[in-house]
This record gives sequence, structure tokens and C-alpha cells, in this order.
Amino acid sequence: MASKNSEWVGGSGFLALIDHELFLVTTAHIGDRDLAPRADWREWPDRIFVGHTVLVDQEDGLPKRIASFELFFEDSELQRIPRFKYQLREDMPGRMADIILLPLGQEVQLEQTYRFFDLPAEIGDHRPGAPVTLVGRPTSTFPQLVATTGHATVQAGPLRLMFPAGQDGDSGAPVINAQGLLLGMNVGSHVNAMDQAMLLSPEAIVALASSVDGVALEWPQFAAVSPGTP
Repeated sequence: MASKNSEWVGGSGFLALIDHELFLVTTAHIGDRDLAPRADWREWPDRIFVGHTVLVDQEDGLPKRIASFELFFEDSELQRIPRFKYQLREDMPGRMADIILLPLGQEVQLEQTYRFFDLPAEIGDHRPGAPVTLVGRPTSTFPQLVATTGHATVQAGPLRLMFPAGQDGDSGAPVINAQGLLLGMNVGSHVNAMDQAMLLSPEAIVALASSVDGVALEWPQFAAVSPGTP
């Protein structure tokens, strides 16, 4: 969950251990609801909350908070500096890929409460047609955990697709194969395939862990198209 000007936004997420560092993985649009999230930190909330799957706060009716994390710190000139890892888009200046990785440090409570993916060891093989499961928290039943079963479809560069599409609130949810290995993170529906869920690949997640100032050197690229290719 995230808040800005008393407006609450719910979503999904998961934990990943990458190079011995624990991250909270979720979408960037939990911070900026624009279709292509903006790297304009003035538009973002100050913090993100992790809510309990069952318990509800009696005062505001929202899931009871397990943990709260600041998204920014301020430099000497009081400019907001992200604490999270992000990836700037080359095709859209000022915009970013719809994913953030928030370093958790020694957040023992979350590590003991929730399972984490040990990456890259727990990356699954994306095979079109293979059964997959999206594990998220749809807004309609929030904060209950809901498993949506389907099958993998195509893959390209940092993206994967699965059928069917997730529901509102499933953004940030992990998609796993039958062995429980990670196949990607749901970011919504593809503009050209609205009945399918669009995923960011585990390889993109691993690459993002080493991002500096919005640039991950190993970010997966789409295959180049040769002249004359239809």
C-alpha cells in the first residue's frame, strides 16, 4: 500500500533475495498511477506500507500494517533521492519501467513472515503453453491472497505474457510455474492483448538490483529487427 495526500493505493508485491540483499519487489505505478510511471519524485508518496493479509485496523478499515518503508531520503539541498532501484526507459524520456526494488536491509519480520525468491537460482523456464499461477491481492477481495491459474504465452526482451489477465490490485504479483519458480512480475494488461497479463521477466528483476541512477547495465533488450524483416 502507498499513500499520498490521504489517498490510499493498494497492490501486490513479493520479496526477492538478490546477491545476498533482500528487496521488496512491486510496480512503479503504486507510486505514480500514470500509465508509464514518471520519474518525477514530487508525484510520489513518501512511504510504502506492507499490510497484514487478514487483520484490519479498526480506525481506518485498512489492512493492519506489518511494516512501513520510506521511499526517499533528502540530500543537502533537500532534493528527494529514491531509496529504491528503478529503470529509466530509453524510448520515453522521464518515464520508467513499471517496477521498483526497495532494499529492506535487516527486515527480519518480513523475512520470517513471507517466503522470498532466491534469484537467479529460483528463476523458472518460460515455456509458452505451460501452466502458470499468478498469486496476487485483487482489490475486490483485498487483502486476501488469490491464485489465478492460466498458461504462459509469448516472451520478448524484458517482457512475458500469460493468459488470463490479472485483476485490479494484482499489479506487482509474482507469477510462478508448477515447481514454484519465478516466471515474472505482473504489471497489468498488454495494450495489444488485453485478455493477457504482461509480466516483467525475472532476468529484468535481477538486473534491476544493480541499477544506478535509473540505469541497469544488464537490462534485457528486445531483439533487433533486421532490414526487410516483416
